[in-house]
Amino acid sequence: MSALPEYKTRVLLTNEEVPVVDGVFVAAASNLDNSLPQPPVYLKAQIPGATSRAASGLVRRADTKEQIEQDLKTLLAPGAWGQADGVLVTKSIELIGEYYAACMLDFGSAEKLPCGVLLFSPEGGSGVERRRESLRKIDFSLLNLPSADDLIRELGNVNNPQAIGELLEGLCRTFARYKLVVLETNPIGVLADGSVTVVDCRAEFEPHAVSPKDKDLFAAASTTKRDLTLLERLVQKINKDDPAGTAFFRENRKLPPERAWRVATNLCGGGGKMLWEMTTGARSDIHSMNESDTSGGLSAFKSYRVLRAILSIEGSQVLLLTGSGMGFQDQYHLAAAVWKTLRESPTPLPALLRFGGTDEDNARELFEKVSAKLPVTVKTFLPHVFPNAMVDEIPNLVVKERLMVTPDPQPTGAPTFRVSVPPGDFFFYPHKWPRREAPPCVRACPTNFLVWSPDKRTIEPAADARCIGCLLCETIALTEGKGELRIRLGLPEVEE
Repeated sequence: MSALPEYKTRVLLTNEEVPVVDGVFVAAASNLDNSLPQPPVYLKAQIPGATSRAASGLVRRADTKEQIEQDLKTLLAPGAWGQADGVLVTKSIELIGEYYAACMLDFGSAEKLPCGVLLFSPEGGSGVERRRESLRKIDFSLLNLPSADDLIRELGNVNNPQAIGELLEGLCRTFARYKLVVLETNPIGVLADGSVTVVDCRAEFEPHAVSPKDKDLFAAASTTKRDLTLLERLVQKINKDDPAGTAFFRENRKLPPERAWRVATNLCGGGGKMLWEMTTGARSDIHSMNESDTSGGLSAFKSYRVLRAILSIEGSQVLLLTGSGMGFQDQYHLAAAVWKTLRESPTPLPALLRFGGTDEDNARELFEKVSAKLPVTVKTFLPHVFPNAMVDEIPNLVVKERLMVTPDPQPTGAPTFRVSVPPGDFFFYPHKWPRREAPPCVRACPTNFLVWSPDKRTIEPAADARCIGCLLCETIALTEGKGELRIRLGLPEVEE
């Protein structure tokens, strides 16, 4: 899956008559002109995949023309984040309220057709944990889109019902028209006259679903350049080989302050990233070794590969992972990926894990079973725990010298079968399962992709189902079975 920056997402919304705050996009290679809004304005660097830009100095308020010019020069120049596509300059508006809304794709199952899911909350802005309790979810058909009246009835008692209903109708229309996977607006601002407008937005899409007539709109800007590190190029290759879901990863170019704890992070979604940056932004004793955002429903296969890259960052002393609290990523699948990574990485790190989202209880339960046998210490946290409690535990877990271990060996030889998307090699060992009934790994498969053949003493891929890369089959084989199934998830090759 690929990310669409805000300035392009705004074009999609305005094409479908969804109101957005007035603004002008200044491309990296263009000259400044007189079409910019009058101050005060907000300047937002446009970097596909980047989240929590304000905490990184990539969103700025300018109150004078001179300040606008200076901030534009700074944000348009290559920096720690590389070269932005450009800068979006938007008017400053007075809001009396904020909402949150997003559309996401439900891929369906054997019993359920694919559909859209509208997420709505009267809690807009940065309060991701508070919003989690007020979030409403509404399924809708991609072929028979809901009207404003339909949505108003579903939402029930809400302020500005007609204005909100019409905006959400346009949001669903935009989502379906461009075959998006995620379309998020946060916040939707409420103005003094009762009207509403999108203040910030982002989208994720599957490149293969883009219509030929829209290809220019979804194409990456040709001006985006940066010198990538080896690990950044590795994650870039992971995204290319397995495009579903967003995996944004950047190493921190700055040297850590003396005596600061060096923390490698896997922050799942903009919410998890935002909470972490709110917690550590003013602290000099915590140094984030990387920027990360894994979201958009990526598979556990992909989470594993990105985590392997994160654990390879030299100088890291501890791993901190926090879920976003939203439903874009199954936390049990994520936990399976984390467990596999800590088993198979030659440089595992002690880990602070906060699972928040779908199936979070099963995620924590898995680590209660397996933590004692890992080569590093792992501590899990409940989803309502704010990351400052995790930070307090960092001194108790950090390692002074980087731990090198002999990881669990990967399966070798020819696999029983291979899956190309998401990529993975499956190995079945019949001598570990001599019974005729199906082994636990087959029963655990949520899509019925694995088929047990008792006469052949093996498992086979089903012709009418697909692998979603959840890792549950291997997880169950190792925790409830006899280790009869293993999955090899090799890392792509990247030139030095």
